[in-house]
Amino acid sequence: EIGDTLWLARGTPRAWLEQGTKISVKNAPTHFGTLAYEIVSDVDNGKISATVEMPAHNASHSDAGGPSRKAAKEVVLRFRHPKAAPMKSVAVNGKKWKAFDASREIIRLKGLKGTVNVAAKY
Repeated sequence: EIGDTLWLARGTPRAWLEQGTKISVKNAPTHFGTLAYEIVSDVDNGKISATVEMPAHNASHSDAGGPSRKAAKEVVLRFRHPKAAPMKSVAVNGKKWKAFDASREIIRLKGLKGTVNVAAKY
């Protein structure tokens, strides 16, 4: 978390995304609510994909019983290709997605709720 932005897999070592590897995070508490995600590497076929359960903040109360949690302004997902190859294209929920920065290896997920499927091609 940096300000109103929630980062996912920001510091993932490149080796963790070698062919056939998977990263799973479940029931992760954040300032913005609980989330889960799974990243699957198929870099031999030019693809890294993820399924993200976006954090759903509770409008009435937080898990701790205090004031309501604020929603993240955006969620930023980072795919660190094991050979530092740049992303050529990204699809979110099966549709072409332009909110990505190949040089920073990030995909900006803004205005999305529920389960989000992300696929980056290299």
